[in-house]
Amino acid sequence: MSINRLATKVAVFLALVMSLVFTTSIAVAQEASSVPTRTAVISDTNLPGVTLTVTMEQVAIQEAGKQLEGWLISDDGSTKLNVGILSIESGSVSHTYTSKTGENLIAGYNKFVITVEPSGIPDDEISGVYAYSHRVPLDVITHVRHLLVEYPSGSETGVVTDLQNSLSTAIAHINKAMDASTLADVTTNANNAKDAIDSSVLTDVANLEHAAYAASEAPSDATVAEHAANIAATQSNITTWATAAATQIGVATSKTTAQNAKIQLTSALGYLESALSGVDANADGTIAATLNEGGANQAYVEAQAIATYTLSEGELSEVGGDLGLGLPSTGDAYASYLLSSHSISLGLIFAALMVIGGGILVMRTRRVGSTE
Repeated sequence: MSINRLATKVAVFLALVMSLVFTTSIAVAQEASSVPTRTAVISDTNLPGVTLTVTMEQVAIQEAGKQLEGWLISDDGSTKLNVGILSIESGSVSHTYTSKTGENLIAGYNKFVITVEPSGIPDDEISGVYAYSHRVPLDVITHVRHLLVEYPSGSETGVVTDLQNSLSTAIAHINKAMDASTLADVTTNANNAKDAIDSSVLTDVANLEHAAYAASEAPSDATVAEHAANIAATQSNITTWATAAATQIGVATSKTTAQNAKIQLTSALGYLESALSGVDANADGTIAATLNEGGANQAYVEAQAIATYTLSEGELSEVGGDLGLGLPSTGDAYASYLLSSHSISLGLIFAALMVIGGGILVMRTRRVGSTE
């Protein structure tokens, strides 16, 4: 009898331990899902890449006489561009900076830091007291610049812009064909559109591989991987639609009347417009950079998103040269592991094994008691 009571107590104890582990795991998982957003993203307004938008949550109010200021820093660190005071409201920051010179901010910078500065009008002197920071590795930003700023070397546009322009050219030729009154003019303009597809569009869309090259340079960066994958999806879409448009143009130019040729060109125009602007395939009101939806315009935004500054607390790391991110806060490495789904799963499995073991112990003990 005493053995049975002991085993029961052990089983109850193990059940309590499992309950504690389970509730702790749930709490940790909830905490992990509430990691604050702290990013700086470059986008277009009236000119390419001239706007930086800083969005942050859970930011501490600064002490009296202090303020947060943002800085873009060039590849070699020689240029520091003050993007203004980051006002904190209810623990959040929402700040937009637009270049006064019209420069593409992706072209000249690969680091963004936030420093604690004396209150007042911002100047060009950085305090060196870092609150947050992030560095886009040089090998990554190089491929982003190929996509958005300059490719090949010496050109004035990047891969995605070239793709948008070549698609627009092909569309313009189709529209001219649709407006033409004679079969000869319809055919000539249709063939010009096909030449644009064969000589430019398909070449430019192949060069979207620079997104994959960027991801290969930062295999552990989830942000780079996500947006590079989205560009790969749009690359597949554009290739499919541009190829279908070229095929349809071939059918159109085989017709013997202008009217019949134009009927076929209507489909070609639709394919090319989808390749440029995307299509809302699931009718949810948005065009996402996903399979069957995204086109060149969506690829452009995704290319900018590869260069997102995901801010960490502290100063830029010196370890690993230009590969590091911000220095982690005390305990961040350990906390990251605790917040990982792997550790939570292991905890639950361990707890379940403890309960099962306790149950087996009780059953065995009862069997022993019954035989006695």
